[in-house]
Amino acid sequence: MQVRGKMCAATVAAVFAVGAFTGHAAAQAPVGTSGPDGEVVELLQELIRINTSNPPGNEALVAELLRARLAPLGFEVEVLPTPTPGKAHLIARLRAQNPTEKPLLMAGHADVVGVERELWKVDPFGGLVRGGDIIGRGAMDFKGGLAAFTVAAMRLARSKAALSRDVILLAEADEEGGDYGTSWLAKNHWPKIEAGISLNEGGWVLEDRAGTPRLMGITTVDKNSLSVTLRTRGTSTHSSRPLPDSAIDRLTRALNRIGRYETTPPELDPTARRYLRTWTSAFRGGSANYVRAYLRAEGPAARRRAARPLVRSEYGELFNGLIRTIFVPTIIEGGFRSNVLPGTAEATVNIRLLPGDGPRPAIAELRRVIGDAQVRVTPIARKGESVEEVLERFEERARLRPSRTGTDLYRSLVTQGGAQWPTAKPTPALFEAGTDAFPWRERGIPVYGVYPYPVSRSELTAMHGNGERISVKRLEEGTDMLSRVLREVAAR
Repeated sequence: MQVRGKMCAATVAAVFAVGAFTGHAAAQAPVGTSGPDGEVVELLQELIRINTSNPPGNEALVAELLRARLAPLGFEVEVLPTPTPGKAHLIARLRAQNPTEKPLLMAGHADVVGVERELWKVDPFGGLVRGGDIIGRGAMDFKGGLAAFTVAAMRLARSKAALSRDVILLAEADEEGGDYGTSWLAKNHWPKIEAGISLNEGGWVLEDRAGTPRLMGITTVDKNSLSVTLRTRGTSTHSSRPLPDSAIDRLTRALNRIGRYETTPPELDPTARRYLRTWTSAFRGGSANYVRAYLRAEGPAARRRAARPLVRSEYGELFNGLIRTIFVPTIIEGGFRSNVLPGTAEATVNIRLLPGDGPRPAIAELRRVIGDAQVRVTPIARKGESVEEVLERFEERARLRPSRTGTDLYRSLVTQGGAQWPTAKPTPALFEAGTDAFPWRERGIPVYGVYPYPVSRSELTAMHGNGERISVKRLEEGTDMLSRVLREVAAR
């Protein structure tokens, strides 16, 4: 792993040249704060250059980088280690002298998913700026958001504004999988992150094909992500004499059935229905027509028919996640030599559960789809957690209600998002993925999710992919928007 410090002068000049090339002014609307131009771009590049692929994570390196930025501006900064060496959370608090409201928490994860280096055209940890984009693992998910959150908080500190509430910036570990994420943090250090309201990753600001922002989803509820292991056994023997009970053949048949299966979409979650209705007025033609047809469908059979063209349309993969619980094979393991049939094989299947869907019915449905009692389906547990505890945890999550929209933070996101991107219609949204916001949602604290930059479909597809990127122009716009939100919600 290589960690680099600040950019050299030539690199900084190149970044500024990119900003000029895109025609982006320092801010589309005054933010009433100060800070060096290009600051959020430089910070994102530095974050990308720290390889926090999880496992192992090494998020403590990000925590120390942010500590050096935040402490001189008056933030009370604490780096909380976890039992895993090199894995840590950063908590930075900008304290109000006489607070009248509970803190505002901004949370973003410092870890990223790994990379297939041979499939990248550039160094995934280089933080390269090319063609108006910053390219690298985490550029979108979620180091771009963490950079925007951090710089907005730094601008607020520099403004010396009197605050009505503390502002807490949390850079998390283990969001992309692990035992020491926000649930561990809440269990062991809740007073340090307790808040009255929270901003996290989540909703998309989506562009049309012309690059115009059309929809600003502010997520108030997330899907739940439960992973299970499929395990098979068979006779281990020489590959020249394969037997009918091959573990790999059995696993392959199970995965083929899962791949062909379409879960039946239930009646839409109210938040998803509102989101899709807004979509029909925000976009024209194409996918909007399929969304209208889907909204008119009544009954399981009609919804299945309407879903098929919808999920093949533009942003179809997003719709697929919004309308149904889905089963997605993600990891396959089996075998150790080319001339040996192994005695075991296994795969990981990620179940993305709609709000209200419990884990037990979903696992029972998965078993029916597989149709083979010799394929064992087992939920994946955290360290020290039993399978029954996993199921109970997801049962509790299924009962969580969406965050209410009548708060200062939600209203400010709508107002300032509209000021930044006037063509984008704001709406509460269901997030088709999962986030680490559960500790606050479980305690009744309103949490709103935003990816604070407009994205195209191709950029959305590149998330977790080989060539993840985010626009310099859009990143700067989103940072300006968040800077105004912070002043509006946290300053007197």
